[in-house]
Amino acid sequence: MSKRSIWRPMKDEVIADQGAVATSDPLASEVGIEILRKGGNAVDAAVAIGFCLAVVEPMGSSIAGHGQMLIHLSERIQKTVALDYSHRAPKAASADMYKPIKQAEVGNAVYEVEGQANLLGYQSVGVPGVTAGLCKAHELFGSLPLEELMEPSIHYAEQGFVVNWLISLRIAEAMADFSSHRETAKVFLANGYPPRSGIDKVVQQDLGQTLRQIARNGAIALYQGEIPHAVEEDMKANGGLLRVEDFAHYSVQVLEPARTTYRGHEILGAPVPCGSTTALQTFNILEHFALCSLEHNSAEYLHHFIEAARHAFADRYCYLGDPSFVPVPLRGLLSMAYATKIAGCIDPQRALLEFDRQVQPWVAFARKSLHDPWKFEGGHVSREPSVASFPHLGDCTTHFGVIDKDRNMVSSTQTLAGSFGAQVMAPGTGLLFSNGMAVFNPVPGTANSIAGYKLGISNMCPLLVLRDGQPFLTVGAPGGRKIANCVTQLLMNILDHQMSIQEAIAAPRVDAADRETHLDSRISEATIRALRGMGHNIKVVEETAAETSFARPLGLMVHPDTHQIHAGVDVFRICEARGF
Repeated sequence: MSKRSIWRPMKDEVIADQGAVATSDPLASEVGIEILRKGGNAVDAAVAIGFCLAVVEPMGSSIAGHGQMLIHLSERIQKTVALDYSHRAPKAASADMYKPIKQAEVGNAVYEVEGQANLLGYQSVGVPGVTAGLCKAHELFGSLPLEELMEPSIHYAEQGFVVNWLISLRIAEAMADFSSHRETAKVFLANGYPPRSGIDKVVQQDLGQTLRQIARNGAIALYQGEIPHAVEEDMKANGGLLRVEDFAHYSVQVLEPARTTYRGHEILGAPVPCGSTTALQTFNILEHFALCSLEHNSAEYLHHFIEAARHAFADRYCYLGDPSFVPVPLRGLLSMAYATKIAGCIDPQRALLEFDRQVQPWVAFARKSLHDPWKFEGGHVSREPSVASFPHLGDCTTHFGVIDKDRNMVSSTQTLAGSFGAQVMAPGTGLLFSNGMAVFNPVPGTANSIAGYKLGISNMCPLLVLRDGQPFLTVGAPGGRKIANCVTQLLMNILDHQMSIQEAIAAPRVDAADRETHLDSRISEATIRALRGMGHNIKVVEETAAETSFARPLGLMVHPDTHQIHAGVDVFRICEARGF
């Protein structure tokens, strides 16, 4: 039997008494820990980190992007809230605004559109949410002045920051598209070429001035006044749909989180249709199997996970949409009775939801064979299978978590939908807009089809976990459609197999969000052969520093015995946990 070299990286776990943060950029981690040192709470640190990442990680975050934040307030208040400020279409958007030209070769019945208009350029722009979301979090629960929290982001925008190798690489990859957008090229290709890693800076003077206005006046600076009018003028000149009224009517949803239990722990996620819906449904199905008695990442263990995840994703593709526009069986999908029915259909020896590209898509098979969450919702609506989200779009998202001295917890994900979003920047504002329209199905008549001011289905999946009602875990990840499977396995590693947070993050994973099941090349050849023997359509992929074959998790844990904070981060890329 042939042998091959395998890279098995690891990072040290951070253990802290007073507070800790985990982010995907060292500059943002430094900002967050300094806010905690100054006496700020977890929300203060999260707000400072969120604005900082919008400056120093431009391929994955922007103050004109989208996000979700879960906040658990400990001790005195004992309250958990979910803030949703995710993808919303401009009011002028319509179901037939794009011309679908073919079904893509990736994903599940996802259609490409003429000119990639929903991916790049002015017609792909969604309504900005991050600024509103961060300011709302500060308004509700912050303790330090907003101006103080935004000082670091203003500094890095106006004075610049030296790029690391990953940002340099992502700018180089986007260079051809930047050349079509003058304002974006001025910032990221200032010398006519990508900035050199460790040498050149990215300076964003216009963004710095916009941040200064937000620091002084709050979210109103972005959503009213001169900035929306400047954006509308630019959009009209270039065929974009974003208008002043889109800014003026935008509001953050402050909601009770969705909840389920797994192995006696309470798992909380965003209640709107998103990655959390799929993750929580997967947990409900897996609760029916004693996975803790199986060897970790054995063929039997992975088989049960893959089948459960495929059922949850089949429902995601068929049913999820904005419930303000279409009927969505959210209660039915997360019903334990529905999960019991699905679990009873999983064959312990044979894969039932694996198909090659040439035969009937597994989504349609699952829909017609057994899936009907409406029976567990209290009503019934017939709907053909649809598609919830666009294929994986690379480094387009960021995640961060915070736990403070009082054990308040934050889990937050921010995204631009695609790498550098729409790659459009409004002159004089520094606003890098998301291509939020990419998360909709460009074909009319589905649950996730486009409509004016409709929420698109996001992959974001920030989660919090309570143990006996007390703070335990904050986890999440960037990584597109692979996020839900990633955070589910991360929590399984801890709750089923008692791994430490860093061990759980570093462990190899699988992903069942696509037609093929992706297996990390670190998983044994014997396990791969056994899964193929069960009928799984396996594609072995290698995780590297530059290529993201899987999502990139971050997490923090309050140790149940010592009450110290343990923090871990993705082992392949530039991420950092800090504590004190």
